Amino acid sequence: MSSPNRTVRATTPPTPDTRAASVHHLLTAVVEAVDGRRPLRQLADHLTPPAAAEVGRALGQGARLNRMRVCRISPEVTELSAVVSTRTGRVRALAARMEWSNNRWRCTAFHLLP
Repeated sequence: MSSPNRTVRATTPPTPDTRAASVHHLLTAVVEAVDGRRPLRQLADHLTPPAAAEVGRALGQGARLNRMRVCRISPEVTELSAVVSTRTGRVRALAARMEWSNNRWRCTAFHLLP
């Protein structure tokens, strides 16, 4: 008998239909960390060290995700561009790269443009 709390992870990247939702969820979590609403350590498994360093430099700047565009590079790679608003009302551009690794999307590049 299987446990009702058992988590099953896909071993292949999500289909194009679910890819946008998956990477949007991860990018939202990263922007929440930049805004201070989520601890960066919660994303440790989803950020490579270079991406974590970039997110760390952006912490405290305050940001809300307004809209996002997804570009499928390959089944395992997706690049994103987004528009974020700061607490001061400024609008900034964001660029990120997500790669499918170890049965999950990982943010491998993150840039919050000035």
